[in-house]
Amino acid sequence: MTNVFSQQGDSVSLMALLDGKEQRAKLQRELCQQYHQTLLSVTVIAPGAVKRNPLLSYVFKQALCRLNSLFKQLNVKPTKSIVCSTESGDEAFFVLPIDAKRLKQEAIILEETSPIGRLWDFDIFTPNGDLVGRNNLGYSPRDCLICGDNAKSCARSRQHSLSELQNAMFQRVAQHQLGLFTAKKVRRALWKEASLTPKPGLVDRDNNGAHQDMDLHTFIKSIKVLTSFWQRFVWLGCRTALSPPQQVLPELRKLGLEAEQAMFKATQGVNTHKGGIFAFGLTCAAIGRCWTLEQAMNSIQICTTVSDFCCGISQELNESNVLTAGIRIFQHYGIKGARGEAELGFPLVRDCSLPYLKEQLNQHIPLNQALLKTLLMLFVNNQDSNVIHRGGIEGLAWFQGRAKQTLSYVSMYPERLMSELTSFNQECIEKNISAGGCADLLALTYFFFIFFN
Repeated sequence: MTNVFSQQGDSVSLMALLDGKEQRAKLQRELCQQYHQTLLSVTVIAPGAVKRNPLLSYVFKQALCRLNSLFKQLNVKPTKSIVCSTESGDEAFFVLPIDAKRLKQEAIILEETSPIGRLWDFDIFTPNGDLVGRNNLGYSPRDCLICGDNAKSCARSRQHSLSELQNAMFQRVAQHQLGLFTAKKVRRALWKEASLTPKPGLVDRDNNGAHQDMDLHTFIKSIKVLTSFWQRFVWLGCRTALSPPQQVLPELRKLGLEAEQAMFKATQGVNTHKGGIFAFGLTCAAIGRCWTLEQAMNSIQICTTVSDFCCGISQELNESNVLTAGIRIFQHYGIKGARGEAELGFPLVRDCSLPYLKEQLNQHIPLNQALLKTLLMLFVNNQDSNVIHRGGIEGLAWFQGRAKQTLSYVSMYPERLMSELTSFNQECIEKNISAGGCADLLALTYFFFIFFN
């Protein structure tokens, strides 16, 4: 990527840079005077004399994309918008009917929740033309791209070379693209699991399974709102790559709680993906860590990294003062559930469901049928705490026995797969049994398959 700067884009003279800065300031004053509303001015931080090239254009377009989403979220429509490309770089101006301090706060959140946010320069002016700084809202000055100290101090002292700053930019952009790529794969995997039909006891295209409070549309809302969080989990893994893995878990939990709150807001309090947030949050962060440390990018290494994050997490089942369903199940039966699976690096996925899915597909079995059979395999092998919570240990024994019987039967008579699953589903509805943990593991299985293929 280092050739993007050296081979693309012309150097801009100092006079042209100063002239561009003067023209930008003039336009800012005119827009404030004409509209008497808050003004947002957008540029890209570009060390060196090259101010326009494909990489910088990418960073600028991503800023506009995030801002457009923010405007929709805030339900605010620009009174005036100007987007232009000058000799000194890409620029945008948005006149907005919103309080300047509130907009500045939202802009800071955008900057701090993306690896390329540090490359965006959002200047916000009051209707009177006064610049709203980070210090006006109690925020510290922006950090240096490289060392984390005060950016202005580093710039004044020329603490870092131009090549170091440009390499830091390349790294941020690469992290951003990794996050986008991973998030798209997670979204695809979650949608595939949700829409797969028929799934015994679970929500699918045909019915709600053993659930009264959710349907496929609830899952669609949840999947949509969670997409940006998968990117943030990847970036968190990149940012904390040099930290001891067990020190990363508290930060993952903090972001996970934020994701849960967003999910509950979108679904009106329905738990569609709490287990998925746990599993995929860990996995996405592991991907970011492995990529940053230049470790092998395969399912084994990623699962090992998840295990490193979660070392000792099952001990919480002995120490927690909160008596959750999972803790009650552990106390009665010694089953560690999702914590135990993550602590061991998802062995059910790594050693069972993922190889089984690949085997089915290698036999030219259609994808949906292969996934349904993989789900049955997970039913048989996973001591799903959701099943125990709903049906007790006796319900788990029945459920796993029924799944084993079904899997054996449809392996001999594949044409009966759909009818057998439909019958199994009706029995699960009658017994009020749903294996939500297995659904999460199936989504993770499919994610690993599509991420590396």
